[in-house]
Amino acid sequence: MLLSRHATPAPDSLTDASTPPVSAAQGDVPETPLPAAPPRLWARVAQRLAGVFAPHHAARQGLLQLDEASAFAGCPRGIEGCPEHRETLSLRGRRVQMVSWGDPRRQPYVLLPPLDATGRDAMAAWVRALTAQGFAVVAFAREGRTVATQTSTLLETTGDMLEVGRRCGEAAAVIGHSLGAMSVVLALHQGLRAKQAILVSAQADPRAALHRFVDRAGMGPRVGARMLALLESRIGQGLDGLQAHRIAPAIGIPVLVVHDLLDDEVPWDEGERFARHLTAARLLTTLDLGHHGVLNDPTVLRDCLRFLKGEAIGDKVVSSPNLPYGVT
Repeated sequence: MLLSRHATPAPDSLTDASTPPVSAAQGDVPETPLPAAPPRLWARVAQRLAGVFAPHHAARQGLLQLDEASAFAGCPRGIEGCPEHRETLSLRGRRVQMVSWGDPRRQPYVLLPPLDATGRDAMAAWVRALTAQGFAVVAFAREGRTVATQTSTLLETTGDMLEVGRRCGEAAAVIGHSLGAMSVVLALHQGLRAKQAILVSAQADPRAALHRFVDRAGMGPRVGARMLALLESRIGQGLDGLQAHRIAPAIGIPVLVVHDLLDDEVPWDEGERFARHLTAARLLTTLDLGHHGVLNDPTVLRDCLRFLKGEAIGDKVVSSPNLPYGVT
């Protein structure tokens, strides 16, 4: 629903004293300006028009917007009371900043993929709690991103995680949020060594995530279809092959899936899908914390620490392998 913003009356001090006041008896009605359309509405209109008259150009611009929207802000830094060590890794022509708390060579360590700005700030509390429990923590983020060499944020992060994992050895656990959680599953599927994993507000379906982005931007289905084709051409594979029900069954380590029932960015059923298809997963459902609020909740953090200690947290989701995905 759009709410109109009415013009604010001018203060008395700004009224021209030479202009006689208008009385109600004169029958004159003050002119009220029409409310301006919100900038976001105009942006959606422009997106829709571009999709009608220049769909291929609109799709290319849409991919640039998707790249910007999905780019990670980085990893936690400057956490009070937690000394950190930084180093730069040169990985196949790209540079990755790695930050560690504790000594991952001597302590069991937890691996954190990059986060968006909100998640990065929230994860500081996790680093403090994990190091207090005797874990080292390793986080990483790429230095800069160029569209010319980019495939997708998801696959870039997966590749970087595999390289960091090879450098540091087997992780005690790996924890990811949202798109980062999906990259955790892909990395585990491709050989990342970890004893446990925690997936918070996880995206389970890259195709559905693309459609949600297209809908929010108001680009229309025609542009969305072209964006999908361009993205699949860029990464060299179909997005359907990256869906949770296709890659998760091969992962056998214990996994805790945490998802809010009212998540307004990634639907709860995507977390539930991971819990169904990961062979040793449990689902912890929260209520009214939101997509990022899950990371800020101290009860969730406490339960995740209990999971890392070997406690059974959440519910086991039972599903029949005889039913294809999407049939209930």
